[in-house]
Amino acid sequence: MKDTAGKITILHVWSSFKGDYPLFNQIVHGLRDGYRHIVCYLAGPPSDQETLAEAGFDVRWLPFGKEDLRNFKYRVVGELDQIIKAEGVDIVHAQRHKSVVYAALAARKNSKVRLVTTVHGLNRSRSFLRKIGNRILWPRINKIIAVSEAVKRDILLTNSWYPASRVEVVYNGIDLALFGSSNLDKTESRSFFGLPPQALLWGAVGRLAPVKGHDVLLRAWAASGIGKLGGHLVIAGKGKLRDELTALARELGIANQISLLGHVADIPKFLAALDGFVMPSRHEGFPLAVLEALAAGLPVVASGVGGIPEILTTLADKGQCFLVPPENEKELESAMGQMMAWTELQRKQAVASIKQQAKFFDGKRMVARMDSLYHNLMI
Repeated sequence: MKDTAGKITILHVWSSFKGDYPLFNQIVHGLRDGYRHIVCYLAGPPSDQETLAEAGFDVRWLPFGKEDLRNFKYRVVGELDQIIKAEGVDIVHAQRHKSVVYAALAARKNSKVRLVTTVHGLNRSRSFLRKIGNRILWPRINKIIAVSEAVKRDILLTNSWYPASRVEVVYNGIDLALFGSSNLDKTESRSFFGLPPQALLWGAVGRLAPVKGHDVLLRAWAASGIGKLGGHLVIAGKGKLRDELTALARELGIANQISLLGHVADIPKFLAALDGFVMPSRHEGFPLAVLEALAAGLPVVASGVGGIPEILTTLADKGQCFLVPPENEKELESAMGQMMAWTELQRKQAVASIKQQAKFFDGKRMVARMDSLYHNLMI
């Protein structure tokens, strides 16, 4: 079922557009040769911020609003079925649960179509209703892509009936060039974000939600006394806990040592301002923020949860990054202190190793793995 040019036609299904997703865009841009991509959003209206359409890709928006899809709507299945038949789709790659439901039902009408989905996080199949849904829909899925070994284990733990051979790990990858640019200057970056020019600057990136453990970080920071030694902590991210974290910082007496920047669009510039990176999450699938910190050459202190050890264990074994138990303020404080005690030579050696480790997660590797996976599905 290939088009006249002999290309593999992939229908990428998303429930709605919530902003460009760098991982997805890398794959679509990286797999131009030999592929035809159709990107379909189940709900509109169309957004002028969607850049794949600007780049010339076939982007479609089904005639539904988000409110229309609050409850199951069988017309969506019909719309996807029409696209699959009209365009000679070979592979449907559905992102997120709602899209998988509709894509799986449409795929049942097209026996030769291969169905793929990607799972990014943990605990996606814990509820009883979700498990029942998986039992009904997953037999039609040809391949589930897990973004880490930890995510794969979680999928199979909660869906033990599903064949392990159908779950494949494809690590997230990033554009390393964005973080190694000679245009990124620490002094200029600090000035841009209004950060202390001479401070030892620790940073974190992530939405202000309980899972990210920022409350643990603030308590560890207060106990460490890093702020009194000239350190400053800056957190990039927005979320419902902003007021609560601001109040906690005041309560701990560290309000003048903390900056909450809110949403930061230019992450490479933000990371260029830092001396160290910290991620105290309670659980994670495979965080891009840690990969980006490594690409920026930053030593990392992070919780040893989910897929994070798959990124950092090699460096942690050499004492050049640190893995700590989640929700453990003392271990977090200790690890940050150890990093601060490095000599200039130790830091230089660590940064070299960190940048080398980042190459393992080059976006080009991710694109190559997806290329191989798509082709194997067509065999």
